[in-house]
Amino acid sequence: MYRQPLDGVKIIDLSYYIAGPGTGKILADWGAEVIKVEPLGGEPGRTTGATLGAPIEDDCNPYFGIWNSNKRDIALNLKTAEGKEIMDKLLKDANVFVTSFRPGALKRLGLDYETVSQKFPHIVWASINGFGEQGPDCNKAGFDTVAYWARCGAMLDLTERDTSPVNPTLGFGDASTSCSLAGGIAAGLYQQAVTGKGCKVMVSLMSQALWTTAALVTTSQFGDTTYPKSRKSPASPLVNSYKTADGDWYFTSVFDDRQYPVYLEKIAHRKDLAQDPEYGTSEGACRHATFLTQVIADEFAANTSEEMSSRLLEADIAHEKLRHVRDTLQDPQALLNNYIVPAQHRNGSQTMCAQPPVKFDTIDVIHRYGTPRIGEDSRSILEHCGYSSEEIARLITSGVTLAAE
Repeated sequence: MYRQPLDGVKIIDLSYYIAGPGTGKILADWGAEVIKVEPLGGEPGRTTGATLGAPIEDDCNPYFGIWNSNKRDIALNLKTAEGKEIMDKLLKDANVFVTSFRPGALKRLGLDYETVSQKFPHIVWASINGFGEQGPDCNKAGFDTVAYWARCGAMLDLTERDTSPVNPTLGFGDASTSCSLAGGIAAGLYQQAVTGKGCKVMVSLMSQALWTTAALVTTSQFGDTTYPKSRKSPASPLVNSYKTADGDWYFTSVFDDRQYPVYLEKIAHRKDLAQDPEYGTSEGACRHATFLTQVIADEFAANTSEEMSSRLLEADIAHEKLRHVRDTLQDPQALLNNYIVPAQHRNGSQTMCAQPPVKFDTIDVIHRYGTPRIGEDSRSILEHCGYSSEEIARLITSGVTLAAE
């Protein structure tokens, strides 16, 4: 039987919405046992799908399920002494603690790094938040729409010049940030395995956004300050989008000087320009970007999508037809690699869902648990912590925990 890389690792996931839960989802798919801890009323991410038109029923909640499948679930009131005691028992037996709570909230709950690491020095304590742990905004609310998209330039600089800001898709920055935290946790687990000691792993939506735009952060210091740009006057005409006669858009990318004359001859059908060093080099093309953009645009506009795609493939030019997200649901490349798979809901329906990008040894998708109900595993988790049936019943009655029937 295939053994997953994190088999035997236990993770306590106290996080809401997408970025933190997404981290737990990735680690669960890598083989870890992930226990999601949420309040008795459920974490707020359970209802987010409704704002986007998705169902949020117990037996069909696909938006919540993207980030929380393959997890077990316990409901705890962490504002009670007994709830905090149960949390301590969970952490004592765990390898990793993942949280997306703000620093102030963690301090009030006694779940900040200093407190947790003093009690459990073996724990890999992992935090994901909006703006980091230092500075004036460390306790500021930070969804990816504000901390990732708005704060770091993407909403203004990635749009077409003289138009409105980008309309960000929810979870875009969250999902990439969860990958970074999962990688950091894996490094922390290696240290734990070697030394027996835990560590503190931190990532924020703001830090992820700045790393994602690291190229622009650098070049903006050396004259590349004309953002937002226009596709009619790009930095390079060969790194740009063009529309065919039948309405398809293509994006091409050329960064190798050897391909500049090839592009101009084979794609733009301008052999004269390809042979002219004033145009057939990267420097020359950039100097004449507006002119060449119009030349290339005219050639695309005069030919069909099939014709331009054939030329681009034959010339081995990196390119892709622009697609809508909905088009990926039938993309054979995504389907054959299990990048998107059908997820089965409790009510028997299915939703096509994207999967975390990293695979180990096999592209097969391993499902152990579906999307958990609130407190679905409270009883079994508490029993593992040493609580008797009578004690669990009392904890339920007193509002410390909830156990789904």
